[in-house]
Amino acid sequence: MLDLGKFNTQIDLKNIDPDELAKILVQHQYSMIKLVLVVGSFIILGAMFNDHRIKDQQLRAKMSQMQEKLQVINSSDVSNKDFDKFKSSLPKKLNENDLITLISDYARTNNIAITSLSPAESKDMGLYDVINVNFDAASDNFKNMILFLRKLERSDIPLMVNAWTGHEETDGRITFSIEISNVNIHT
Repeated sequence: MLDLGKFNTQIDLKNIDPDELAKILVQHQYSMIKLVLVVGSFIILGAMFNDHRIKDQQLRAKMSQMQEKLQVINSSDVSNKDFDKFKSSLPKKLNENDLITLISDYARTNNIAITSLSPAESKDMGLYDVINVNFDAASDNFKNMILFLRKLERSDIPLMVNAWTGHEETDGRITFSIEISNVNIHT
């Protein structure tokens, strides 16, 4: 064990005698070596602890970054699933022929006779396409015509009656002209 009581020798720093200093160091050489070893060990341990602490901080920072990246990836996956679900909930796209067929089916189920049909026009509006169809039709009574118009506007397919004009003939038949639009969202 290191005995610090041996170092009671008074040293005047202004008048240091090298021979006396050498004599003191030789007398206490084992104690000095032990002291140097202990201080050196503490310095080495401090450096090792500091290095470990720095590596631990770097590892924690990397783990935090990875957790943030995982959260971004998970939220991206959730967003992609939600977007796919939204796209699947959109009505199916119709082309001009399918739209005319759908209108003809609705007319037939409500006893409406389509007397003339203008070709369907499709317009690209950027995010969506609009298909317009104009036709003239006739109905035996007002009730069938209203049921037909209601069927068009309540369809699962996004249809809209843009314009309608009609009148009653002398024989009681209702004749009308109608413009219908369908919107197809680009996906």
